[in-house]
Amino acid sequence: MDKKITLRHLEAFRALMLRRSVTAAAQSLEVTQPVVTRLIAEFEARIGMPLFERVKSRLQPTSAATLLLEDVHQALMGIERIRNISENVRFRRLQRLEVTAAPAMATSFLPSAIAKFSAQFPETLVTLHMQASPAALDMVQAERCDIGFVMLSPDHTRFKGLETLVIGKLVVAVPAGHPLARRSSLSPVDFVDEPLVSLPTMMETRTKLDSLFLVNRVQRRVNIETQISYAAIKLVEAGAGLAIIDPLTACSYHGPDVKFVLFEPAVPCEYSMVVSNRHESTLVLKPFIDLAKAEIKRMLPKRWIL
Repeated sequence: MDKKITLRHLEAFRALMLRRSVTAAAQSLEVTQPVVTRLIAEFEARIGMPLFERVKSRLQPTSAATLLLEDVHQALMGIERIRNISENVRFRRLQRLEVTAAPAMATSFLPSAIAKFSAQFPETLVTLHMQASPAALDMVQAERCDIGFVMLSPDHTRFKGLETLVIGKLVVAVPAGHPLARRSSLSPVDFVDEPLVSLPTMMETRTKLDSLFLVNRVQRRVNIETQISYAAIKLVEAGAGLAIIDPLTACSYHGPDVKFVLFEPAVPCEYSMVVSNRHESTLVLKPFIDLAKAEIKRMLPKRWIL
């Protein structure tokens, strides 16, 4: 027996799961009921498990069918996306711009830059990938993305072509009701006996802070570690302690429960950009870069820039 699973099998399965009746599924697919029944029977035979049970003259999905639905839905969405892109490319209506970025950059200035770019270039499909900085660099180096935005200094990576966009200063996230929230700046001595949400030890910024606290002979109370700065803010908001974070992430928070105070002495936080060697998106790349540079500088307050 043929074991091949076809697109029609997946479409029939999804239609039956969503419509919950063979009649409705057949109507949505614009086929007859026997066709849907045959496709479901073939699909069950080819994956080797029952997907529906007949209960009081109605088909009820099994637990296996419920688990399978999301994967089938994602597969069909991927096929539909390929169809749309192929059609647009065939009629020369679409260019593509693949962007990868560290979380702090992907969730701060890049959404506004992408929105403005998309309004100017509506026929360009922009894809945003969120990755840790080293992984983002790898994607650009492997030419799987056109441009990458990372929180790394050109001096601290072997990757060539890294361009610094702006150098910010680390800030401290403090609960709004905490006495330290009224200060204009905080230094290492202010962290004595204060619980701290910290970056993991393997991160470059954590290494800089470790050295600074060591020089000042301050023993920190690190209760929680997270590599995601926005998660650190939410932990501060929940009362877990203070957190020293990058300024872009601080700018992305608009809640009333956390205040941000400069950390001194200033610890640099470098935001950089790297462009791939591939040239498919050359015509749209420069306008996007110009918008990205303008947005990151617009978002960061001048007092938070070195």
